[in-house]
Amino acid sequence: MAITVFPDGAIRVIAPEATPQAEVERRLRKRARWLIRQMLHFEQFRPRAPARRYVGGETHLYLGRQYRLKLHKSALEEVKLKGAFLHVASPGHREPSVVKRLVSNWYCEKGRTRIADRFTIIAARFVKLGCRPPLPIIRSMPRRWGSWSPRGRISLNPDLIRAPTACIDYVITHELIHLIHPHHGPAFYELLETLMPDWRSRKLRLERILS
Repeated sequence: MAITVFPDGAIRVIAPEATPQAEVERRLRKRARWLIRQMLHFEQFRPRAPARRYVGGETHLYLGRQYRLKLHKSALEEVKLKGAFLHVASPGHREPSVVKRLVSNWYCEKGRTRIADRFTIIAARFVKLGCRPPLPIIRSMPRRWGSWSPRGRISLNPDLIRAPTACIDYVITHELIHLIHPHHGPAFYELLETLMPDWRSRKLRLERILS
């Protein structure tokens, strides 16, 4: 019987067709603590950023630092980071929906480039450990910062670009360790401790900044 917990909190049980329902329930009760630990683990990677209004003067994070939105009227659409401001120019510069679209696209573009670069650097350490890291899938995930699948696929949320580089590296390292230790057992955390002794502080910082 195989029991799997998914990032969205769903639980899947695969059992022989003749397995009684009572036996399935007994197995689930027996593994209740493990199931709860897995669900809590996934919970820590779910983005919990407050809703944004996308108006002038509002602060937005980029690599762990706060920048204020500065809106400009322009015939061309453009987003540029300069000084302490995130400049957004467009014909509809005072329309939150327009500003949101431009800022979101800018974050996604920056996130894909920066996170992919960090992944390449960190993955090199795992090659030395005998792993063959896959190319990361950079995709938006409403409830997660990163994920690993049993097929060896690693997905990373481009919205991580809002976090400090140290926190991005923590999420990447965490997911890459799954290539060696699929489950969050003692061996998993022993390797995490070896590769990143300060992982707890990075994790805490990630939770504080993006909560």
